[in-house]
Amino acid sequence: MRRFVFSLETLLRHREDLEQKEKDELMKKNHRLQTEIHHRNGLASKYFETMKELARSRTGGVDARELDLYSLYAKRLTCEIGRSEQRLEELREQVQEQKQAVVEASKKRKVLASLKARKEREFFSELEKQEQKDVDDLVVTRFVPKTGSRD
Repeated sequence: MRRFVFSLETLLRHREDLEQKEKDELMKKNHRLQTEIHHRNGLASKYFETMKELARSRTGGVDARELDLYSLYAKRLTCEIGRSEQRLEELREQVQEQKQAVVEASKKRKVLASLKARKEREFFSELEKQEQKDVDDLVVTRFVPKTGSRD
């Protein structure tokens, strides 16, 4: 019995590898995005705690130098939060672009996979027809009445 051989099998494997690489890259970018979100949330938490402390210090009669330090720290946190927000926006764009790359790689792989499936169905259909023809030929040659004299 003949075996099915897909002539584009190596290209299909290559496209599967490319798709997996794109998925891995998407996973890395998502991880970076989540890490940056966690970092921004930590900065925001520090900022709110600093603002609470600053408000308590103002009502508690703390000297002006300490209030200035709280204010400077709060400003620095505000700047860092702003930078983090910019990085988040960039990372979100990168994740979206990578999602598109994964979709494209998946489409390219699926085209070849469906072509392979179709060719495989055609192969087995043709094989089945050939086997049926061989069986029919065998039956015909086996049961052909012998022409000879019956005297």
